[in-house]
Amino acid sequence: MRGRKPVPTALRVLRGNPGKRKINRAEPVPDPIPADVPVELTAEDAIAEWRRTIVPAILRRQVTSADRVMAIAHCVLWATWRAQLDDAAKHEQLVALVRYEKPSPNHPRQLANRTLMLLTKIDSELGLTPVSRARVQVPPDTSSADESKWAGLLGSS
Repeated sequence: MRGRKPVPTALRVLRGNPGKRKINRAEPVPDPIPADVPVELTAEDAIAEWRRTIVPAILRRQVTSADRVMAIAHCVLWATWRAQLDDAAKHEQLVALVRYEKPSPNHPRQLANRTLMLLTKIDSELGLTPVSRARVQVPPDTSSADESKWAGLLGSS
């Protein structure tokens, strides 16, 4: 995909469709997913991360069935990153290589940094980073909303 990421339809409507492009009125709305921990998650850190970040996002309808794989990947990468940081802490920050006789960065630290980059990309797709969260629109929770003072004005339904 080239160019900028597409602007969500709801945001285009709120802005008054400044580009005057056709608005997709039949945009698919994915089904919600259960907040239960998926069977794919076996590591304790991954399960704890699911409960800490993904369950609240599911309850806000920010993560849906279309995002399930990315949500699981987030939790797995989180657990991997934590394990890599623990491994990196056991070693010196710089390790000398005999071949070049120059200091080289700690290999587990390099792996942890790469994992963190992948985790950041997934988090931005799920709307879990501060910048991406500003672009996400969550529909209001209608289950606990008080009835409007204008609700009975035109008759009962």
